[in-house]
Amino acid sequence: MRQKALLAVAALVAVLLVAAPTAFAANLVNNGSFETGDFTSWTTGGNFEDTEVVSGPFYVYTAAQDGTFYAVLGPVGSDGTLSQSFSDVAGHPYTFSFWMASIGDNPSDFSASWDGTQVFGETNPTTNGAWTLFSFQETGTGSDTISFAFRDDPAYIALDNVSVTPSQVVPEPSSLLLLGSGLLTVGGVIRRKLTNR
Repeated sequence: MRQKALLAVAALVAVLLVAAPTAFAANLVNNGSFETGDFTSWTTGGNFEDTEVVSGPFYVYTAAQDGTFYAVLGPVGSDGTLSQSFSDVAGHPYTFSFWMASIGDNPSDFSASWDGTQVFGETNPTTNGAWTLFSFQETGTGSDTISFAFRDDPAYIALDNVSVTPSQVVPEPSSLLLLGSGLLTVGGVIRRKLTNR
């Protein structure tokens, strides 16, 4: 009975050691879902007219993707921008994601960038008005900046749930083998101590 309990504990520890780095991954973006009801923690720039944080139905959008608030982006004639900088771990992989909704208004444009390099960009983007997830894998430099540029002359593009989180790193087989060997060794020592009582 003790041996089964010991094996169960060892298996649980192994799962936690492998899953822990990503299971508790925090979003590095502050106010990424605009739940403060405004653009707190964001740097705004360019043509920021007709850009705001709303709740409930607005234009063709019925509600936030999640939570209460979302941003509606509608500058006319030239782009507005939203950006945010954050600290991370240099060389580590991160997932940069956001939810966007649009209906292909003409003219309109929307782009997303990581440290000034565009990772997504469309002219007259359309998701048929439905919230759609866009996700990109990036590498941290220690201090990074995400930014959005947008314009929608006739109406609005919607943005919600912007996040940057550590990507799940799959351990190399040799790391798993080393972890397994260590757990078996610890388990054997504990078993011997229990048996010798």
